[in-house]
Amino acid sequence: MVVCRNSRVKPREVDVVIRMNIRYCGAIRSKSPQRRSPMSALTDVSPVHSDLDELLDDLVQSRSLAGRAFAAEMFFFARVADLVDRREAERAAREGRDAITHSTQLGMREVYAEIGAELYISEWQVARKVSLASTMLGSFYETLCEASCGQISGDHATLIADSGIVIDDGAVRMEYEAVALDMAREMTPAQLKSALDGLVGRLDPEGTQARVREAAQRRKVTVRTLEPGLVRVTADVPTVPGVGSVNRLRQAAVTLFDQNAAESEAAGDGDLEAAGQSVVDDRTVAQIMADMFCDLLLTAEFSGHGTTDEARDALSMIRPSVQVTIPAATVTGARVGGAVVDGFGPIDDQAAQQLAGNAPAWTRVFTDPCTGVPVCVDRYRPSKKQRRYLQARDQQCRFPGCRRRAQKCDIDHTVAHAEGGATCLCNLEHLCKRHHTVKHDTAWRVRQLSGGILIWTAPTGRSHPSRPPGTVRFDPIGLIDPDPHFRDGLAAHDPAPF
Repeated sequence: MVVCRNSRVKPREVDVVIRMNIRYCGAIRSKSPQRRSPMSALTDVSPVHSDLDELLDDLVQSRSLAGRAFAAEMFFFARVADLVDRREAERAAREGRDAITHSTQLGMREVYAEIGAELYISEWQVARKVSLASTMLGSFYETLCEASCGQISGDHATLIADSGIVIDDGAVRMEYEAVALDMAREMTPAQLKSALDGLVGRLDPEGTQARVREAAQRRKVTVRTLEPGLVRVTADVPTVPGVGSVNRLRQAAVTLFDQNAAESEAAGDGDLEAAGQSVVDDRTVAQIMADMFCDLLLTAEFSGHGTTDEARDALSMIRPSVQVTIPAATVTGARVGGAVVDGFGPIDDQAAQQLAGNAPAWTRVFTDPCTGVPVCVDRYRPSKKQRRYLQARDQQCRFPGCRRRAQKCDIDHTVAHAEGGATCLCNLEHLCKRHHTVKHDTAWRVRQLSGGILIWTAPTGRSHPSRPPGTVRFDPIGLIDPDPHFRDGLAAHDPAPF
């Protein structure tokens, strides 16, 4: 077997390793006739159990196949670094600079952007896979081989690499890998993560303490969509205050839950006056915790811990602001649905009607229920009408796969203003700073059709459409590009938003 521990692997070496692992491990195959299941010794076997036994064999083999697919993906992503270096060298040669000492990273952005668009993953995920592949082939090759042979899953292999890469000493890292592989064969990923943290702490105690201090510098809060009407707010905070905050929240929720239970019991006995209310609060502890969490953040005064008096005064002036798109008919009480928090998904009609009232901390965008075109906009801090319309239409960066919110993006001319591009709705779109640079400084190209539809063309010539999420609807002509003069006419006659 070829063993390569270099972080940069040549394509030919990768191909050899792939072929050898495929031959060594084999593809998924039918069960061997010599195999004897533990159930074969039983005389009274339920048909269901017999079928389950066979299904378990198939599931185990499918897991093995998934491990091989993960290993193959790692080998392929290991080649990306070489492509990036070559592309950067091409750009440097054309621009007359040294590719190493004066790197612009535009070659990397160009390559990552195309891989992400083709695979429908973010560029962050591309970078993550490239980094993981480099780590696997450079420092945890035995782990990758175990995955390629189906002995462990890709999740197990990823955990081993992520947890162990922090160990600088090569000999200690090899000891770690050997123990970690033994653990991985008998543990779930969740069990393995906890065990690996303890293993790293024992093998590298000083490094672990340093990493704990460094980790605190990466504290942050993020939000992402889960399902219609629900988002996940994630806080990465130091362990002690984080656990303490959640425990305090849980204690408060349990106290309120017990109080509600007593009131519910009183109401069940018909003593509503003793319960103090006519409607019983039947929320679970988890639901109460979630409601308290939002109530605290939306209504509490910030302490300004560790800040100056001036900073505390500024913090007290902060008010939450969220943009909500509401079909105009919803405000009248008609059950048309479709109200969304821009960039995060649907909300219920009752909440939309409530927000449509006098709530200056929210931006409201009313849309025609038939066309989806914004017909009225108001916000706490007024801006130019074009910007308000574009923000309602685009909602996020318009590069394929990017979800950077429009409020944090630049408004770009599709056809550059210096090249005669007009400052009109049919020639403007939101781009985050990263993709604004990709558009202007790499071989990526874009053109805009009627209705704000963008057609991006990658350096390899592959096309990637981007429809504005604020006006997504069925289009009978699809993505077929009409005659340029006809397209220009369509764009010129798009209905004005104001």
